[in-house]
Amino acid sequence: MKRTIAVLVLMAFLPVSTTGCFGGFQLTRKVYQFNREVSPDKWVRELVFLAMAIFPVYGAATFLDAVIFNSIEFWTGNNPVLAKAGTSRKITTADGTAILTRTSENTLDLRIAGNDGSETRLVLQREGDGFSARTPEGDLIARVAEVDGEPMLFRSEG
Repeated sequence: MKRTIAVLVLMAFLPVSTTGCFGGFQLTRKVYQFNREVSPDKWVRELVFLAMAIFPVYGAATFLDAVIFNSIEFWTGNNPVLAKAGTSRKITTADGTAILTRTSENTLDLRIAGNDGSETRLVLQREGDGFSARTPEGDLIARVAEVDGEPMLFRSEG
């Protein structure tokens, strides 16, 4: 189960690792995430989306990302829109709860509690051209990296 969760989480982070020199468009992603979570009702989400398209919220976010935030990210390596260290996010599903805590600029601590009482902890790290999932002790579980322009998944044999 640990490997499956690690692989899924790493694949979710892959778009961030393949942004190249034009940045991660973090503000635009946050606007999208807000729209996605505004309501469980798809019709409400659609109305909010249309309102944010008519009043150019998406356009403004994309413009600010392209001109300001992605430029800062390109030159400094840090995107000012990303969460600061110590920031946590809780995700609850029918199978359990995951808590992601940003411990540094390139590291997330992931704690997963299943409804069956199982608990798993992983450390997700940005490493050069990809991401890795490790045990708290530092043992590699899996790594996603870009090879010849294509995402590749590397799993540990342990």
